[in-house]
This record gives sequence, structure tokens and C-alpha cells, in this order.
Amino acid sequence: MGMLLVLNARVFWTRRTRQDALSALGPFSVVVAILTMFSWGARISNMAILALALVCSIANYRSLVRFSQRLFVDSYSVKFFVTSLFLLAVTIIFLAAEIQARPVRLQTRRYNVDIEREYFSAPLLSESFELKKACEIYDKRNMTLYTFSNKNKDLRQNAVILFVPDVLAESLAYEPYFILLARKGWTVLAADFYKQDFKSGIVPEQTKIFRRSGLIWEEWSQGGVKGVQAQKASQPRARRFHELYESTYRALAKIAADRYPDKKVFVVSDSSAFLPPQKLETIFPGARFLDLQTIKEYSTPGYGFAPQTNPIFSWFFLGKKRDKTSFEPSWCATQTIKEIEK
Repeated sequence: MGMLLVLNARVFWTRRTRQDALSALGPFSVVVAILTMFSWGARISNMAILALALVCSIANYRSLVRFSQRLFVDSYSVKFFVTSLFLLAVTIIFLAAEIQARPVRLQTRRYNVDIEREYFSAPLLSESFELKKACEIYDKRNMTLYTFSNKNKDLRQNAVILFVPDVLAESLAYEPYFILLARKGWTVLAADFYKQDFKSGIVPEQTKIFRRSGLIWEEWSQGGVKGVQAQKASQPRARRFHELYESTYRALAKIAADRYPDKKVFVVSDSSAFLPPQKLETIFPGARFLDLQTIKEYSTPGYGFAPQTNPIFSWFFLGKKRDKTSFEPSWCATQTIKEIEK
């Protein structure tokens, strides 16, 4: 957003005696917006910023061509000046909206929590399920593991919580909940699993970037905003991604057994990610299970704690305003601990 502000505001200070180097900020902003989508997925805010960056780049195409030919600034036409002012105003509005609807972050330093992210390469269910850590950039990565733990080892509980998110969300959509659990000494392992086999062609449900947005579009197509809120495709989604969910559970079970062999296991999941208890018992013998949506105060099942982690989506689709108090993740963390300690 900063690059777009400078790009559109430069008409106020760029002189005729200089080359218009700032016109190159247009393409750079497009590249940054695309990279952001690769990192965080195709969210509403990311797609809107990419669209704005593309419009700004097109509007500044002539200036970019002149700069590439090492020509000095001739003059800005009235039409270009007005266009730049308009795009500057739109950029300021976008920036204000981003600031106003920014995610509610819980500071890990304040809560004395460590967060570790690891990447793995793992196949879908097979007779010989192998889990390989992806250490190099070129290694295939189709599972991301997040570990939330208390920095004070003396406060850590003798149990580990394994969490599988709904495919409509991702692990980071539950971050406040995990931090509050880790603060109390509970170690949390959460995993995002994506399909690795693209033999049938690349479709939204198989890619990290477009899976979430593609599934939300399905919900929208079945009933608009009400369809998104009601999750009308919840049961079909549970059947469609059953294999992926089970692979995630098996991967977490393997990691927990290797790293925490002496700790008890408590399994938590959300909405369609909750498999039948009989199936979970075969993967986690003797463990206890919790479906997060059974907690009444959890008002956005399937989407994580959207009012804290994705306020724009929460307000536009779910009708929930940005929540600075983090009441829901705090309450859900408390109820989860009560279930563990029963």
C-alpha cells in the first residue's frame, strides 16, 4: 500500500528535469501483492489490493515506458493528474480500511508463548504412511505444522493438544485460541494439509492459495451470505475431504508419538474436520476428543475466530464485527481446558 501511495502522489513533486523512476513502483506493487497471496491465500483484502495495484500500473504505463527509455518527465496531462488523484484517494481509503479492520493480534511476548512453523511432505492415505520434513526451498511441501508452547518449560502441562482446522479456514485462523492455551501451559500442534497429487488437474480444493476462497465461493453460490453463514455444504465437504482430514490426523499422531511419547493426547477439531469418534479412536487409542463447534459461544464454526483473525471477511460475510476483547477464543480455551481436566 505504501508503494501505491508514493506512486499516485508523485505528481505533486516530480519535476520535468528528472526521470520518473517512481513509475516502476506499479509493477513492483503487483509482484508484492501476488507474493502476499501466495503466502496468505486469496483473501478479500489481498485480491482487492492486487486489483488496485493492476489498475495503478495500467494508469502509469506511459510513464513507465518513458522511464525505460531514459526520457525525462515531459509534463503530466490534466487527465493523468486527475486519475492519479482519484487513485490516491482510493488507496488512502483502502489503507484506512485495512488499518481499521486489521487482525487482533495477541502479542506472544506478553503471553510468554513460542510459535514454531515447520513444513512437511506427506502423501495422502497409503499403506506405508511416511512423513518427511521439508528443509530445502525446492522440497515439496503439502503440510504446514504450527507448534504453540509456553516458553517456561516448568509451566508446561503433561498433555499435548492436536488440532485439525476446517478446510474453510487454516490453522492461523485459530491463533488467539492457541496462544491462550499455550499461555496456560498446554502445548498445541496444529496442521494444514494440502493435496500433493495433481494428476487430475489443479483445482481450487487442491491448492493452498485458492482452496479456502474456492470453498467459500461454493457456499456463496448455494445461498449468498446466508449460505456462507449456514455452511450449507458442510456435510458434503466432510465427505469430500475425509481422506485429507484423516491424513492430517495420522500425521499429527505420528509427530506427537515421536516428540511427546510420555504425554497424554487431546484432539480438537472444527466442524467438518471432526471425524466419527470410532475412526478417531483407531488413530488415537485412549485419547479424548472435542469438536469446537459444540461450544455454544463459538459463533463462527468452520471459519476459525474470524472476528479476530479476519475482520473484513467476518463483517462482510458473517455479520460479526472486529472483536478487540478476544472473548470467544478466551472462553473456548477455558472450556477446552475444562474438558481436558475432566
